[in-house]
Amino acid sequence: MLYRRSLRNLIRMICLSTLLITSHVAAETLVLAQLSDRPKKDFKQLRPMAKYVAKQLGHVGITRAEVRLFSELDELVEAVKNGDVHWVTETPYSAAVLVHEADAVPLVMKWKSRQQRYQTLIYTHKDSGLKSLQDLNGKRIAFEHNNSFSSYYLPRLILEKQGQRLNQIKGLHAEQDSNKVNYLFSRNEKNNLLWVHKQLVEAGALNDGDWQNPGRVPEALKAELRIIYRSKPYPRALELVSSKLSAERAAALKALLLGMTPDSHGKLLSRYEKTSGFEALNDDVPKLLAEIYNNSRNWAE
Repeated sequence: MLYRRSLRNLIRMICLSTLLITSHVAAETLVLAQLSDRPKKDFKQLRPMAKYVAKQLGHVGITRAEVRLFSELDELVEAVKNGDVHWVTETPYSAAVLVHEADAVPLVMKWKSRQQRYQTLIYTHKDSGLKSLQDLNGKRIAFEHNNSFSSYYLPRLILEKQGQRLNQIKGLHAEQDSNKVNYLFSRNEKNNLLWVHKQLVEAGALNDGDWQNPGRVPEALKAELRIIYRSKPYPRALELVSSKLSAERAAALKALLLGMTPDSHGKLLSRYEKTSGFEALNDDVPKLLAEIYNNSRNWAE
């Protein structure tokens, strides 16, 4: 509770600093938003792109930009629904909720962290004795947080499709259900990795981009770990807009993003969460978002 309160206060301070930069929020202000548990870093990554886009969209009446960060998904949903936020960059799970609860409109797919697609990896310590997902019954798995696609929604769905039942526990020393897969939230990929490495939990879930990044999974630690499951690839991230944003402005934003390449906008894209480009939506995206949303609504926490 103290952590969430401190995070909200920090996010409010950052948003206030944005308001001071951009003056008051007027009709011509484009507001870019994201969920965040590390607001200083995320603000630094999003602000240059928002500022650049605002300068390029003067022909449709956009003259300034603001970045807003949210610690809770329901708060972001309300802001998008009300039109207080116009543009969101998010991973598939949060995008699915925004589409179905806030009438957000998917705009393009984003190659975040230089990945067009990514996979969920379920992994364990090399000495755990676990060989397959079925071995997780009665054991503990660490997910990152309940808004994560690759480290909550997808691994949970995979386990349930294997016929396993899940039980949320509140901490590392909480009582476990011997007939279910017990899960808890590590809050970030670093904790996820360390809990498995120190054998505080039997398994964890990360995406393959984190796994291949030595800054997040050092080779010395990786040698002590073992992957027991890889999912199929999924879209890495999506850019969405509020249905309250005019069709003209949404179309202009879409065209601008799709026109950005590493050759033409390499430095700007790299600062924007290490993006390497954007991709037009395909027919699978609406189906995927609907599946994500419908499945997750059945999960009563």
